[in-house]
Amino acid sequence: MVERGHLPSMAAMVVLSVVLAGCAGASGGDAAAACVAPHPAPPAETALMPAALSLDRIGTVTHVVRTDGHLTVQAVTTKPLDEVTVLIQDAVTAAGYRPAGMDNEGFEAEVFFTSGSFAAGQALVRRAACEGQWDIDLVLVDPDAVPSSTAVPTAT
Repeated sequence: MVERGHLPSMAAMVVLSVVLAGCAGASGGDAAAACVAPHPAPPAETALMPAALSLDRIGTVTHVVRTDGHLTVQAVTTKPLDEVTVLIQDAVTAAGYRPAGMDNEGFEAEVFFTSGSFAAGQALVRRAACEGQWDIDLVLVDPDAVPSSTAVPTAT
């Protein structure tokens, strides 16, 4: 029989063993189980994206900021790297940019874009901290900030 004075310590041991068992399962090789789902960017941020630019088929947009003629979109995806680069190219092309090349090294990839005759953006896709996820950093020049390719400079 257990003495009265030892009940609290036994209860603490049971709770501790349950907690440790849960932690061991999460860190014992199943990194994805330890990761939380990415938090979507608030609507006020996603409203900064051009209407034709959608990353819905790609992943979760987590942050959007517009500064000094640039749009930066951060997202997280679980799609394979080769598929992600093509989907990014499709999404940005739908927003009026043209693809300008791709560099895929297997552990990270870059997709480049133009607008008119100007370099207008890049998407960088890298492994995320969570296994099976990729972080996307997309930076585009605001199309309104790019001079028209048909504009003729005026003499001063």
